[in-house]
Amino acid sequence: MPSPSITAPAANLTSGQFINVEKLHIAKMLTDVPNGTATYEPPISLGKILRKVDIKPKTSQAELFADGQSVDTAANTASYDLTFDTSALPLEYVAYLFGHKIDKGVMTANKDDVPPYFAVMFQSDKRNGKKRFTKFFKVQFVEPSESGNTKEENIKYDTPTISAKAIYRLSDGQSYAKADEEATGFIAETGTKWYESV
Repeated sequence: MPSPSITAPAANLTSGQFINVEKLHIAKMLTDVPNGTATYEPPISLGKILRKVDIKPKTSQAELFADGQSVDTAANTASYDLTFDTSALPLEYVAYLFGHKIDKGVMTANKDDVPPYFAVMFQSDKRNGKKRFTKFFKVQFVEPSESGNTKEENIKYDTPTISAKAIYRLSDGQSYAKADEEATGFIAETGTKWYESV
């Protein structure tokens, strides 16, 4: 039986088709206390760098058999693998994301550097002009692999890809939030203030 707190949505709802992803923002997590409150630095925009986002849940599923048939299933999502294709990532952002030091334009990676956790925010634009907003609350970025190509007759861009893992907050058990301008009851202020705070 469905949970009594979850009501069925109306029939025949529609949604515009997604045509763009943009406005990648991050906010450094400062604290995440079990059964307490998570705190963050103010969000910052990473500029016009986002080309593509992939979100892959890490899900396990179990199935219970009895009397020769399946009688129950259980599923659990432990985390989310995130991949961000970017046009170019300034060195200052690389240092910030991975916990490296940067001084006078020189970034230094130390064996004791620990990538901090961040909240990550972005939006998906629809063909009809509406938007869907996404916010992951606790994300750690993974040092990317790098490759480069020599310039040939036909120019080819080398665009970096960064990976990250989103987990659940200790403070409230939440992993992400989504808001959609076409969803029932959506408040316009939610979209206008999406990037102001976590």
